[in-house]
Amino acid sequence: MSSMARVLGGVCVLCCSGWLAAATAACLNPKVLQMAVIPKNVRNAQVSSQSALLQSIQEESGKAVELLPATSYAAVIENLLAGKAHIAELGPASYALLSKRAPHFVPFATLSRSQQLGQYHSLLVVRGDAIYQSLPQLRGKSLALTDPSSTSGAVVPGWMVQKATGYALTHYFSRVLFMGSHDRALEAVRKGWVEAAFVASDQMPEDDKSWRVLWRSPALVGSPFVMDARLCPAIQAQLRQAFLERQERLQAWLQMQHYQYVVPVTAEDYAGVQALIAPPADGQPSP
Repeated sequence: MSSMARVLGGVCVLCCSGWLAAATAACLNPKVLQMAVIPKNVRNAQVSSQSALLQSIQEESGKAVELLPATSYAAVIENLLAGKAHIAELGPASYALLSKRAPHFVPFATLSRSQQLGQYHSLLVVRGDAIYQSLPQLRGKSLALTDPSSTSGAVVPGWMVQKATGYALTHYFSRVLFMGSHDRALEAVRKGWVEAAFVASDQMPEDDKSWRVLWRSPALVGSPFVMDARLCPAIQAQLRQAFLERQERLQAWLQMQHYQYVVPVTAEDYAGVQALIAPPADGQPSP
């Protein structure tokens, strides 16, 4: 080999090595993976209820995993935007809000009771012994919601009430309370603090005769788990493995969440919810 060839070869090695190093350095490779979850119920945000999932992620990635406390859907979104969280569970609407501000967060998994795409409903509920039989009978009464960014506990109800009555939700009811989680919204109805609540069907006790459902939304795609797409490709692959390919490790966690499977999702699965958080120019909600 000529001296010129050796020089060019050396330059190539240096350049390629530098490019690979730069590419590796460009992706996120945190020492600790931080996860946040929306407060669907009081138990949901506790470390003990998420321990099997956290352990699976740690075993698959070889990294320590920490659960970030969050008291609202907005707090989870802000943790993601601030780089404090790398993985999160969001509601469909809160993911849609996040994607408008930071498209580098991608949905990759949701929970389901079958091996098909998970679905749930927004429910308008009253106590089983209440006199109310329909939405019109609740006009001027009090209502509990969960969180302003909750799909089933605020966004879909706001759309439904506007469409059905021509009134904004806050004008149709005399008092609207945001309780912070679905179980707290149910508690408000149970204790008589409010007459009705909008909650997620997957947070309702099954076959519980103490409740009456007055309205049920069309099916909604299950809440997505999202990851930061700036994470190194190997970490992203490990997260998908932990959620989707190692479900035998997750059985205790799934049982606590009242689900049986984790199924894959993409951004396209949540395209429909964009219409609910971005009404047309005439101010009327989309159907």
